[in-house]
Amino acid sequence: MKEAIIIENKALGADYFLISLKWALAPKVRPGQFVMLRVTGSMDPLLRRPFSVYNTDGDTVELLYKVVGKGTTILSSLNPGDDVDLLGPLGKGFSIPGGMLGKSRLLMVAGGVGIAPFYHLGRSIKDSDCDNLLIYGARTKRDTVVVKPFKDIGVKIKIATEDGSRGTKGLVTGLLESEMHCGDIVYACGPSLMLKAVAEMAEDKGVRCLVSLERAMACGIGVCLGCALRTVSHRPGRVLKDDRTYQMVCSDGPVFDSRDVDWDKI
Repeated sequence: MKEAIIIENKALGADYFLISLKWALAPKVRPGQFVMLRVTGSMDPLLRRPFSVYNTDGDTVELLYKVVGKGTTILSSLNPGDDVDLLGPLGKGFSIPGGMLGKSRLLMVAGGVGIAPFYHLGRSIKDSDCDNLLIYGARTKRDTVVVKPFKDIGVKIKIATEDGSRGTKGLVTGLLESEMHCGDIVYACGPSLMLKAVAEMAEDKGVRCLVSLERAMACGIGVCLGCALRTVSHRPGRVLKDDRTYQMVCSDGPVFDSRDVDWDKI
């Protein structure tokens, strides 16, 4: 656990915020990892909340979040100079299969605030020969305020909105269906139903798919077992009881090969 000092807490619109924090452990964060954040020194809210790391720059870490409850409401009210407690960096982040950069296209598929970990990933591969595309799904045009920074790091963007107010009308999976081709590598983060659909599409086309799962977490280090994930039996994991195989999203993930996840139990 390390204290982090707020540098900026910027409202982006549509209830999205980007908070920048001075944090000594920022240089250790790998794309796809997360932190557990406590917004106050009191017991309310009691538990830390998990946040994907959006970006790092020297001793600065950035977190993208959306105001959806008490904890994020408090977080949005904090000002430069205020401090928060961060636990991290945590989890296993993204990996690029060896030798694939420059030979395959990387598709980043995101829904809502699931876009958060992909900026760090996009920056980490921007100087490679790997072609990359962000496919983003949102409810309306208002929610697409988070995609603009990706253009600055050379990531191509395609958008689907449910009401058709920007980009293609419909779900992000509909857009992915027309974009995904054999040889691509898919990274996905967002709601569980979206991830299940993406995983099924990737399997049908024989495409490698890695998913970053969202789960409620209490500890972030695999002790409380609150984020247990049922995995398929032929994959390595922890057997808790009755020969069922589980892994912890916080410590064994949050990034998993989509083939490892038992999607019927998600």
